[in-house]
Amino acid sequence: MKRTMFKFTRTTISFAMVLLLIASSCSKDSESTPVENKTDGITFKALGAEFAPSSVTKAQNNRTSSPIIAVEEIQSGPFTITAELSEDLSATSQPSLKAGTNVKAAVPFATEVKYRVVAYQLDGTYIDQAIGSSAQPDAVMFAGQLTAGQTYKFVIYSLGSATDAPPAAPTSNINAAGDLSKALTLTFDSFEEQGADFMYALVEKEIEATGQPTALAATLQHKFSKVSIQLHTADATGTFGTSNYVRGGYLSETPVNAEVSNAGGLNKNSSIDLSTGAVIGGEAATPFRVSGINATAKSYILNTAATTGTTSFAVAIDAGSIKIGHDVNTRVTPFEFTASTLEPGKAYTLRIRLNSDRYVNAANETRSATAADARYAVIGGYRWDRYNLGVTNVNPATNNPDAVPSVQALYGNYYQWGRQVPVANAYSGDGAIAGWNTTPAADGSWNSGTAAAPVKAALDPCGLNDRLPSQAEYTALGSNTRHTSIGNWIPFSGTSAGLSDFTAAHIMTSKKSSDVQLSFPAAGHRSSVNGVQVVRQSSAIYWLNTEVGGNDRALQGRGFQSSWDTSNYFKIAGYPVRCIQNK
Repeated sequence: MKRTMFKFTRTTISFAMVLLLIASSCSKDSESTPVENKTDGITFKALGAEFAPSSVTKAQNNRTSSPIIAVEEIQSGPFTITAELSEDLSATSQPSLKAGTNVKAAVPFATEVKYRVVAYQLDGTYIDQAIGSSAQPDAVMFAGQLTAGQTYKFVIYSLGSATDAPPAAPTSNINAAGDLSKALTLTFDSFEEQGADFMYALVEKEIEATGQPTALAATLQHKFSKVSIQLHTADATGTFGTSNYVRGGYLSETPVNAEVSNAGGLNKNSSIDLSTGAVIGGEAATPFRVSGINATAKSYILNTAATTGTTSFAVAIDAGSIKIGHDVNTRVTPFEFTASTLEPGKAYTLRIRLNSDRYVNAANETRSATAADARYAVIGGYRWDRYNLGVTNVNPATNNPDAVPSVQALYGNYYQWGRQVPVANAYSGDGAIAGWNTTPAADGSWNSGTAAAPVKAALDPCGLNDRLPSQAEYTALGSNTRHTSIGNWIPFSGTSAGLSDFTAAHIMTSKKSSDVQLSFPAAGHRSSVNGVQVVRQSSAIYWLNTEVGGNDRALQGRGFQSSWDTSNYFKIAGYPVRCIQNK
């Protein structure tokens, strides 16, 4: 019994040792040939996009100014057109520069942006690619294709579109930089910002062994040049005649269309080296059309060849596409910035100012304010007489229409509405006028058209090429000007004759051109009862060409010491008249 027991024990120990040896052998094999731990892939969050470093330091940057690269000014018919190209430092929600640098902070995407993520081994061997969206930063990519503990390269690129993913990347490796046969080809149907704004990032990341997708995040870099084109409708700034004076601009009443070119820098097909994001080839594009330029900036992608040297950037505004009031450009207006550089990865703004404010003669030829024949002022595209109707000396060289203070020789005639013959003038005295007509003129006596489309009527007292202004035209003048006054004024009340020094006038100075103005003497009026002078130097009230309708009143444009409006009054009262060009 004892012997048998001993043999069983030896057999049991021997079997245990065999198992131990096998386990030891398996352990060694496992250490020398590990089993790959495939993970659940990655997620990618696009933090936004940023432009290349600016030449402007943080101390120089602010929200109201950008470094001006070039300014061109062209006289085109009645227009002074200014094109100002500047580097765009505004960054919408984050205008400040990164601390201690001259690199603009990344701007989060305002809308959804589609992008493509391409995964490579660290040596550039292609693995796979996936489409992502800035609106879905938690979407998982490359699940089961990446190994924990290994580092990979991820190339991310986008064309800025919210709807279309960028074209697929070649499935070749990227271990040979500059190899055109392995390049990504981008084809541009248009050069609008969404769909042509190539943005790029290269991220190296070690995959985490957490059992969860490894989170990646990066800011995409703009690789081409963005130019935002807009009409600059700000008012004039600075002091006229000094270096700080900047003329303002108007919004065109018709769509402004143009042709844009970027000689040497515009590709319709661009070949991209995905290892660097650089353009290594392409096919040149022809100029493209831009329509409906207005005060809201429209952004276009230029320099799709990513040219680093000086490129010729040009904009040619179509003939007939600018209209301000009665002023229209009759020929193509070209701007070419030949000495300027559109650097790749930078943003620029092209602000175009349209302005036709000026002094002219009867032939609409531009004149200086004091020229002998500079009888008219154009503000907002409408040509106004600088003198009240009835002023005998209309030579600005000898009878300054903007004299400070005003003078009696500028006050002119008084008219009852709808009558062609004046009832008084500045030298008629202040008393009642014998035979004063108390019968209102018929409606339509000064305008045989409509309020919106006035037509000079037979009894309009203005000269051959002029007429009474409409309410809309006076309102446009009031809106386009700053309102001040000169001379001595009295309250707009009572029935007295008013002051008799003839010094008061309401001044309308163009908001867009501070050197162009109109002076309206504060002539008061002649009473509707008997023609007696009433409250001279309390108001600069002038007849307009349209009746109220159905009663004995007509419209007026009114100027006071610092305000203006339109109103109406009895047709049989006497007021001065200021004429506008009949168009």
